[in-house]
Amino acid sequence: MKNHEAEIFVFIASIIIGILISMNISFTRETEMVFLSTKQYQDAYNYKNKLYSEITDLMEQYDSYNEKLSKYKSNEKDQVHITENIHEELNENNIILGKTPVQGQGIIVTLNDASEEDINNAYAYERELRLIHNTDIIQVINDLKNAGAEAISINGQRIIDKTEIYCSGPFIRANGVKIAVPFIINAIGNKEVLNNYMLSNENYLKTLMTRKTRISVEQSDEINIPAYSGEEKNEYIRAEE
Repeated sequence: MKNHEAEIFVFIASIIIGILISMNISFTRETEMVFLSTKQYQDAYNYKNKLYSEITDLMEQYDSYNEKLSKYKSNEKDQVHITENIHEELNENNIILGKTPVQGQGIIVTLNDASEEDINNAYAYERELRLIHNTDIIQVINDLKNAGAEAISINGQRIIDKTEIYCSGPFIRANGVKIAVPFIINAIGNKEVLNNYMLSNENYLKTLMTRKTRISVEQSDEINIPAYSGEEKNEYIRAEE
């Protein structure tokens, strides 16, 4: 009988303790209000958007890698097909890196010094403006990239991220090779978009034209650009650990 009384006592005590705890939670919990300044709210909003963007990018990468993995798994017994997929991806990367000759529609931009007559008739301080310099070529190439050019070459030299363009006496040096006027720049991309962009008033070709240098832009359905032929050495970079 005593054992039953003890069990009843413990049971009742447990109920009472439970009620007290729940009442404490219900009546002592208060919601803290946090007020943000305009700047704090804007910073938080921008940070949220940045996180959403990063999450979207990661999801797209995940889907891409997952798709590749699925292809490889589904073709585990077909080694030939897997090898073909790998070679296809390597070829696409080589095209982007400039290691493969490419062709397609685009434009041909020719840059030449002013005529000898215009140079001789110019004032001494103007004569340099009648010539094409390495800085002019860099500006034109940057405009082509902004216009969406997918591949660019100058006098047969493929332009990649490592290509240097600087003055070397009466010549221009690109990929370690000396080239002389006229400078013929081939660019592959949407020929109409490239042409209209390059000849718009706000772009650099218009500036060159006002200096009386000889400039021409020609659209073409068949532009051929060679592979990069310079050296590629990476001595210091390595994958991040």
